[in-house]
Amino acid sequence: MSRRVDISSRVKSWLATPLSEWWCAFGWCAATVLFVGIVALLGGPSSIDTQESVYGTWAIAHGQLACSYPAASLPGYPPVAPVYLLLSGGISAIVHIGHALPFPPAATLGPGCNKTFAAMNSWSVHGGASGPTLWIGCIGWLALMVGVVAWLRTSGRGRCGWEPATLVLVACLPPVWMCVETVFHPQDLMALGLALCAMACARRGRWISAGILIALAVLTQQFALLVAAPLLVLAPANRRIPYATAALTTGALVALPLLIATAGRALRAIAIGTGNSPSAGGTVLWELHLYGAQAVLLSRVTPILVSVALSWWALRRLGPGALQPVNLTSIVAVSLGLRLAFEQNMFSYYFMALAVSLVLLDVARGSVRNSTVAWLAAVALVFCLSRGLSWQLPLGMVALIPLLIIAPALLVTLVRVLRGSNTRNLLPWLGVAAGAFLTWPDHVDPLNLSPLTWLWQVALVVPGIMLAAGVLLANIGLAKSGSHLRRIETFSTAE
Repeated sequence: MSRRVDISSRVKSWLATPLSEWWCAFGWCAATVLFVGIVALLGGPSSIDTQESVYGTWAIAHGQLACSYPAASLPGYPPVAPVYLLLSGGISAIVHIGHALPFPPAATLGPGCNKTFAAMNSWSVHGGASGPTLWIGCIGWLALMVGVVAWLRTSGRGRCGWEPATLVLVACLPPVWMCVETVFHPQDLMALGLALCAMACARRGRWISAGILIALAVLTQQFALLVAAPLLVLAPANRRIPYATAALTTGALVALPLLIATAGRALRAIAIGTGNSPSAGGTVLWELHLYGAQAVLLSRVTPILVSVALSWWALRRLGPGALQPVNLTSIVAVSLGLRLAFEQNMFSYYFMALAVSLVLLDVARGSVRNSTVAWLAAVALVFCLSRGLSWQLPLGMVALIPLLIIAPALLVTLVRVLRGSNTRNLLPWLGVAAGAFLTWPDHVDPLNLSPLTWLWQVALVVPGIMLAAGVLLANIGLAKSGSHLRRIETFSTAE
């Protein structure tokens, strides 16, 4: 027991050790090399869903702004929001991707750019533009890394061992690197990075900067609204108008030129993005057979309303303390979890924002909970490895994936039993082992659980939200107890 305490204290001591900027920069480089290395080792950036962003990237890179959002998008592949396209297009122009061949002139792209896809496909195949364009997606990781560092430094965990350790852990999370490697959605990484930067600015009282950054985040991926809304509620009364004004002004400056250039065709991507195109289905919302406007209201509006209510309630209970790093991260993590609870689809990369938020929540607390590790392992197994990565691996390796999860989970459970841990600490690891067993490719599933996306959604999203909300509820309870004790002391003094 003493040895265990000694190791734990040494790890905590190292994590709290201040680091020079050079060592911090080394940690940034190591995490970046790790992220890019994982993507490269597993075959490079994915070609799945690239249609949502590469055509807009090429159009912007060659000055065809009007064709960044053609009149008719590819069925099932709505274009992404504009910020990622503008940045990737700028990078493509600077490094001259595909410039060995002339880009299709505007006349060949057709009225309303309705011939864009055929013309650009031919150009990219002969000009070799596709591969280099996909590697631009790694800027999503760079944006996320900047956001994580900014949040760590404003929460008191930056410039010490926690900084490189957190970055390395985040880079290793399957839902993070799968945003580039398995399904091409680097804009999700970028949106969360910008949102974390906005949260850091808000913590420092720079609400105009927070408004600018959160607007860019929303114009990268719409789930950033689940960060924008809590910040608006939690902002001091005299800072809400500057925050909102900065956000709206930035949004108008980015969106209006695109709306004018594309004759309004960019509006859908700006307002809704790519997430309102049911393709896989199987979620709770999908099983309710709600489509169209009803599905949009439930999947997009309801999480925002609930996050606003949660933020207002936390502000009433905690006052300015709701903006403390742990409380704010908890509120944002719950809000991002609500997105998963009301989704029409459920893909591996959808868990990225909640997974990163839970890691940052535990880091802000100063210790990573075993339940968080167990949840991350379960998500990686069920939605990432078994459903996202397995098809790229040899069959023998596929069969070993659940075993590699079951064995450590059962070992941890056994060790905890021998050490006398209570049942509540054992349940997460037993759940991981059970999930691995039920997703074993060679296992005959008598309950037919594998296709039931809604069941896995409930089994994983609900605990994820509970992990996020538990910290906030505990802090509210402590604040309430402290207030009660102060009232007793005041009464006693008066007596």
